[in-house]
Amino acid sequence: MHHGLEKSSLSSAAARNTLLFGTGLCTSDLLSQPLTRAILRDCSIVTPEYELKWDAICRDPDLPDYSAADQLMSFASDNNLAVHGHTLWWHEAVPPLLGTSSEDQFRDAALDHLRATMTRYAGQLHSWDVVNEPLEPADGRADGLRVTPFLSAFGPDYIETAFRQASALDPKAVLVLNEMGLEYASPTAERKRRQMLALLEREKTRGTPIACLGIQSHLTALEQPRDHPDLRAFLREVRAMGLSVMITELDVSDHLCPQDRRQRDALVAETYRAYLDLAFEEADVLAVSTWGLSDDRTWLNSFRPRPDGAPQRPLLLDRAVRRKPAWHAVRDALLNGRRAGARIQ
Repeated sequence: MHHGLEKSSLSSAAARNTLLFGTGLCTSDLLSQPLTRAILRDCSIVTPEYELKWDAICRDPDLPDYSAADQLMSFASDNNLAVHGHTLWWHEAVPPLLGTSSEDQFRDAALDHLRATMTRYAGQLHSWDVVNEPLEPADGRADGLRVTPFLSAFGPDYIETAFRQASALDPKAVLVLNEMGLEYASPTAERKRRQMLALLEREKTRGTPIACLGIQSHLTALEQPRDHPDLRAFLREVRAMGLSVMITELDVSDHLCPQDRRQRDALVAETYRAYLDLAFEEADVLAVSTWGLSDDRTWLNSFRPRPDGAPQRPLLLDRAVRRKPAWHAVRDALLNGRRAGARIQ
């Protein structure tokens, strides 16, 4: 491949280190030609933002609707993009009508959904977030597990149940346990990292087929430390267990940054660069996905608005789908990333 061309897209920069680069997207994104062009240029993997979630598919529990998910799947296959399945079991994506069900009914429904969804798409996905956000230290359990309907209905071995089912139904897919808050610098985050290592040890001992840890990576500029010894040590331990890592929902909130656009963009870019450099040094990273590509589509304006009311600029492309300093920072990190766990091909 011509070197000049190779550096002009994130997916080709990533491919030099046998990585996938991608983004979250939803069906409405397919209506924007500039955005679709950017996705096809820069991405080798896509993650449906909500179309594969249980509550999106089962608005009517008796009549699962896969049409939106199918649309994204065919966009991906038409354009030779890998797909990351997000997410089979997550406490915030339970169909509302199941809120009043018995534990037996919930258990049956959860297993039915997992089986139906994986059977429909088996062999078509690169990877699945089988269980999303299983830990919540504040819930006070010794094992750190979040108190959810899954925990109530199945007990603490619900993670093993989900992964064994998933492995039987889609044996070639990379099965991911996805979690948030592991990358922050705080006593709470450090507690969560310790609980995650204990959880992974526990599951490995039982033979649970978890292949990969998903680290969501919703970062905040000016809060994420550049040299993060606790995170480094954590990633080393994950790697020592033989697990790979996917960075699944990367973005960088600028709500603490000054209003000046150039300063903001520089701080955001630097946060991306330092974080990816660290991850590539310590982990066997399979893929890096941002939670959206262009600033007009970020969830952060509603979730974490800036005090001055200015729109956030947390992603790699601006509202007009032009490359920002963050795009170049990510490309540099992808090009220079020494993969700690790079396998000899």
